[in-house]
Amino acid sequence: MLGFYLIIAVLFLGGGLYQLFVAQLPVFAVHSFLVALYFYVTFYELRGKPFSRNVYLITIWLLVADGLVNLLLVSESILSGMVSMFFAFLCLQSYRRIYRERA
Repeated sequence: MLGFYLIIAVLFLGGGLYQLFVAQLPVFAVHSFLVALYFYVTFYELRGKPFSRNVYLITIWLLVADGLVNLLLVSESILSGMVSMFFAFLCLQSYRRIYRERA
């Protein structure tokens, strides 16, 4: 299971680099990097070593901002916006679960 999350993160990171430097699509590259960040944060959460609160809040904020930009401004990437919003919601649920258990 952990290997799956790591492979997905590396694939999205590679896809983001390709979209940024080869395909010249910076909006899709940022989306790919943020999805890779989500899977990286989830990978460490599943290992039992979650990041600090600030990392979760920054990840949530960036995913929501990416989702809004993709939904409202870039007409070719509506699905990417929905995926970003969904991952932001999942990250918010992880944040609530982790820090409710510690309190």
